[in-house]
Amino acid sequence: MNQRQSALERALPIVAAAYGEQFGVRVVLSGSDAMTDGKTIVLPMLDNMSEMKDVLFGYLSHEAAHIRESSFDTLKKCRSEIEKSMTNLIEDIRIERAIQHAFPGTQFTLEAMENYIHERGWTPVPTTAESEASQLFRYLYHRLYGEFFDRQVYQPLIPESLKVLEQMFPRGFFVRLDGLLAKYMLSMTTSDDALKVARAILKALKDAEKEEEQERKSGPDSDSSQPPDPSTDGQGDSSDPNSNSENSSSENGDTQGDSSPEAADQTDGPSDASGEQFMSDQDSAGDQAESDSSSDDSSDAGAGGTYERVMSEQDMPTNPGQQLKEDLCSQAREDQSGKSFEIDTGVGQDMRNGNGDTSELQAGILTSSSIRSRLLGLLQAETRQRQWLHDRGRRVDGRRLSRLAAGDTRVFIQRDEHKRPETSVHVLLDTSGSMSQRQEIANQATVSLALAISTIPKCDIAVSMFPGCGGNVSPMIHRGQPVRPNLGRFLVSSGGGTPLAEAMLYAARELSASHKPRQVLIVITDGSPNNGHAVNYLLDLMKHQIDTYAIGIGSNAVKSYFGNWTVINDVRELQSALFRIAGNVLDLDP
Repeated sequence: MNQRQSALERALPIVAAAYGEQFGVRVVLSGSDAMTDGKTIVLPMLDNMSEMKDVLFGYLSHEAAHIRESSFDTLKKCRSEIEKSMTNLIEDIRIERAIQHAFPGTQFTLEAMENYIHERGWTPVPTTAESEASQLFRYLYHRLYGEFFDRQVYQPLIPESLKVLEQMFPRGFFVRLDGLLAKYMLSMTTSDDALKVARAILKALKDAEKEEEQERKSGPDSDSSQPPDPSTDGQGDSSDPNSNSENSSSENGDTQGDSSPEAADQTDGPSDASGEQFMSDQDSAGDQAESDSSSDDSSDAGAGGTYERVMSEQDMPTNPGQQLKEDLCSQAREDQSGKSFEIDTGVGQDMRNGNGDTSELQAGILTSSSIRSRLLGLLQAETRQRQWLHDRGRRVDGRRLSRLAAGDTRVFIQRDEHKRPETSVHVLLDTSGSMSQRQEIANQATVSLALAISTIPKCDIAVSMFPGCGGNVSPMIHRGQPVRPNLGRFLVSSGGGTPLAEAMLYAARELSASHKPRQVLIVITDGSPNNGHAVNYLLDLMKHQIDTYAIGIGSNAVKSYFGNWTVINDVRELQSALFRIAGNVLDLDP
């Protein structure tokens, strides 16, 4: 594959369309937006794509994972800002693990995205001036990405963040947190599971604070035979009343499970080692934890403490993912007029109506015969030869022997042989409502060109229509499919708008996948596209990679966009117009 072709394949529209098809999601390229609505991913087109492409594709992978894996109703169940922020973070970890498992190559773009987030300063080490809720969120961000994705940029930040938290959070919380993360982070399968883990972490904070408060009340002289308070979930079950929470936790092998929400739920069944019991019990566990936080007035534990302040905090740090979206939007590409534009990468259903009366196509079919015979004569040789005279060689030009008398020895014939490259052609047929009475001419032009090119050695063809069947563009003839048995597919009617940019994007992607040395795009249309800015963007993208030509049907509007164009107003002009285009496309001398 040549360097120019490789550059086209890496271009944002081509790769974004490929990602969307691979992930099974709809991708829209927009001049100014970066967002997801649960069904569609909107990506901005950036000026500095060479620097930002991996970051942007990482964002695409992340949002595709949300569409594939997430329930967008889960965050509506959150009861506090900290619970919402933690759930969102934990869900990000879950869905990124899922898409990396399904598509291993995404780990590189996701890591590039995360490195960019860190470099922009959106994930700093927490400070003592921040609220405890913010400190907890930042610590969890560093720890989850540092440990579960082995993100090198965050691993040094984990101990730094921990030092800040240890000043305000009870020691027993960290032991419980270790157990929760080790046991449940890798067993989540749904978005609700992420919410349940977030609630379990918050309950672990509350339980640890209760335990610490009871230890303060019991004092160093308390009776060691006193049974442990059930509310401590067994954390104080030690013969030494002075033992701290870490020692108590380490002596009880089930402590990590006891501090999890199944203990808060007070269910009777044992927890499955895989975490299934945990996941099935978390809704009620979360309800119990929330109930405890609002109605446990008989206990002083947590009253005005860290847990209460964390749960009541309203001002949480902006999610780094949201900051990334805003940053990408700020770098969005605009055309020279300062306007933004959108390109939908979706593709409609194939045009499969291969049967029907093709009599109205006869003019185009007959025209293709004359074009084909002429093109076959021109392309019969595999090489093009250019001849000139040289002062040495094996073959003498007898007509130039008179030069020798004047001392000119250039009488030997030399030939420069140039092999004709293999060529892939894609024809786009406009079927918009404005075609109306002109559609028959356009159909004839398309079938004529398709039949002619399909018989030329070293050439293959694909044909698509825009708008398509259930989408902006639909394939009519796939590359490698025979044209003549499928003539009925060219009997299309008019209707809808003119999504030329979307059709060009599909054709460019299809051509780039053909891996032929030369690619040609022919557009058959009658008028202006829905989005001229997007068309100009794609023409600029394809420049030097794909040779693009346009045939205007009863309209010269194509000259506003295409450098190589011609117009036909009647079927009688079809032969000469198509021959001019075909001659240019195939680099022929008339």
